[in-house]
Amino acid sequence: MQTSVFVERIYQQLELELFEDIGRLIGSNLLITDGAYHWKVDPLLLIGELNQQQVKTIAKFAGMGQKELMNYIESVGLAEIKQIDTDLKPAFEAGRLTVVEPNQTLYRSLLALEQQATDLTNMINGRMLAGGEQVYRDIITQSSADVLVGRKTLQQSVVDTIKQWTNKGLPFLVDSAGRQWSLEGYVSTAIRATTKNTQNTIQENRFDDYEIDLVETSSHAGSRPDHTPFQGRIYSRSGNSKKYPPLSVTGYGDTLTGFATAINCRHRLYGYIEGLSTKRYEPYNKADSERIYKESQKQRYLERQIRRAKKQQAALEAMGANRDDIHQAKQLIQRRQKSMRDFISDTNRTRRYANEQVVI
Repeated sequence: MQTSVFVERIYQQLELELFEDIGRLIGSNLLITDGAYHWKVDPLLLIGELNQQQVKTIAKFAGMGQKELMNYIESVGLAEIKQIDTDLKPAFEAGRLTVVEPNQTLYRSLLALEQQATDLTNMINGRMLAGGEQVYRDIITQSSADVLVGRKTLQQSVVDTIKQWTNKGLPFLVDSAGRQWSLEGYVSTAIRATTKNTQNTIQENRFDDYEIDLVETSSHAGSRPDHTPFQGRIYSRSGNSKKYPPLSVTGYGDTLTGFATAINCRHRLYGYIEGLSTKRYEPYNKADSERIYKESQKQRYLERQIRRAKKQQAALEAMGANRDDIHQAKQLIQRRQKSMRDFISDTNRTRRYANEQVVI
């Protein structure tokens, strides 16, 4: 999963630099005369210049992100094949199963998944340009309205609007349910979805190769609450077993909420040969698992808040904001870092400093 995190970090840094591009262009167009800020030129005339700069910024990372994601998908697939064969080694040694070399269908599936990763990165790169332009236009529109009604000075309105956008994240897309996705949120979700799809595709193919019907589900603390009842148990993939329940009762196969197939689910299946396999997992205490799950969600939230505060500081510095505004941005980082320290102290969890960074 470390490679997956590295891919996410590439796009986090890219988002940071896109915000810096916006801040830098706005700052270079601000002119102060008679104690008040004015635009040197109509800021909407500079959209072409912004797009040119952001194309360069995206190009700097686009190839890296695509290459790393494709390599990651391939490594996930090959690791899954190796893991399943390793798990079934006792059956091979006992003569219950014979090693089957991966077939062409499996490798074609892996190549198709790698192509999906390429298509994903191309789509992401295209939408980022539109997101950057949307932020820039909103800053101009909002600041013009604020100055017109005398609500704020031009400088303060620009600063406040930049703060709002860095806290929300670069807008990426609006889904069919009307939810606005930020770049960071979408990339994280898309990479995790691609990873799960790869694991599940390879796993299903390999279980079919060995005609495996019974599977054991893994178990871990902090499982999402609706998955806790299905941990550490034996299921039948076909549903034909008279002794074990069908795997379908877990929601397996659903990419949103299904056990082992949902995007953020860390569970996996292990081939189980009755009379030979040793059961390795047991269910976790439900109350403890729910507590750990809530803590993990809170920690991820605090990590995002720290990253967003750092993007805010970077954008304001690129803009050339005044000393007080930059100082306030630094204080925001410090407050959010203190919230994290207090949380770690209260829960005794491990702090993940790398997840609080926005540079690779």
